[in-house]
Amino acid sequence: MILGLISDTHNKLPEDVLAALSGVDLILHAGDIGELVILDRLKEIAPLQAVYGNTDIYSIASIIPSKLSLYLEDLEILLLHNIGNVKNFSWKIARGDYQPVPDIVIFGHTHSPFFQKYGNCYFANPGSAALPRGGIAPTVMRLEIKKGKILGHKLIKLRQDSSSAK
Repeated sequence: MILGLISDTHNKLPEDVLAALSGVDLILHAGDIGELVILDRLKEIAPLQAVYGNTDIYSIASIIPSKLSLYLEDLEILLLHNIGNVKNFSWKIARGDYQPVPDIVIFGHTHSPFFQKYGNCYFANPGSAALPRGGIAPTVMRLEIKKGKILGHKLIKLRQDSSSAK
């Protein structure tokens, strides 16, 4: 199964995203979406699950959860926008704050792409797909999973000027 990971679209969906996530089995959006039309466009590529982020307005936050647990390919996946510090969040998992215990935490908020294992859990942040701060290139990520294993991940850089309004 190939997951398309995206976050921090900020009401813009770069045209590159369509090609970057083409062929994925499921898209996971880790918040700061913008308007619902962004999710509608992503659903044209593949089935979608999403959580809201700190900049999402009430109309989105009222219909989309702040966190979501998914069981895919024998892996527990936790999707949420802001986890704070990865090491601290890893400690919260270890002490049992999150049930079911995730194998993978997918998050956004920082705009910085990230993929690393802490303890028994992988942490994946696809970066910001649109309007990243700090001179970071816009990015999305593909994550391949199968039968309880992560087979690989690929960070895909998007063009800086490819953002289209909705």
